[in-house]
Amino acid sequence: MKTQGFLKLIHSADKDKDSILEMNILPDEKTPWHYHRLFSETFEIIKGTLEVGKGKDIRVLKKGESVAIRPHEKHYYHNISGEECVIKATLKPGNKNFENSLYILKGLAKDGLTNAAGTPKKFSHLALFIYLNNSRMVGFQKIAEPIFNYVAQAAIKKGHLEELIKKYCK
Repeated sequence: MKTQGFLKLIHSADKDKDSILEMNILPDEKTPWHYHRLFSETFEIIKGTLEVGKGKDIRVLKKGESVAIRPHEKHYYHNISGEECVIKATLKPGNKNFENSLYILKGLAKDGLTNAAGTPKKFSHLALFIYLNNSRMVGFQKIAEPIFNYVAQAAIKKGHLEELIKKYCK
């Protein structure tokens, strides 16, 4: 039986100054190199292992280990283990849009609307995810940022973001 994605909101930016979430990262699930301007992130491994790139370093974190990523610091993660990884992610300061982006992403995955790496199959869903979680691209991918921004703004105007929030966010 295939493991489903899950997300548990421990503290929300709505009520606390930080966002704290527990979630699983399935085998082969990954993000590209990116950074956030609005918050720092800390990943603490609860179960399994996770490859995390940070700056020029690439580490494989195991249960009980953590990594802190500052605003504007490039990073990625990739579950290369073949086993489910469970992490606690802390954002300082908290960010409601980031929380919603993860609810939407996990919901899309549950509905079969993401690929094996966890990336939304529909381009407008990907653009909205990137917009919500304040991701900024690095390297050659940076040239695509204006396109993602345009598609996200168009999807917002058409009410698609509101639909996704209504469907997937608590």
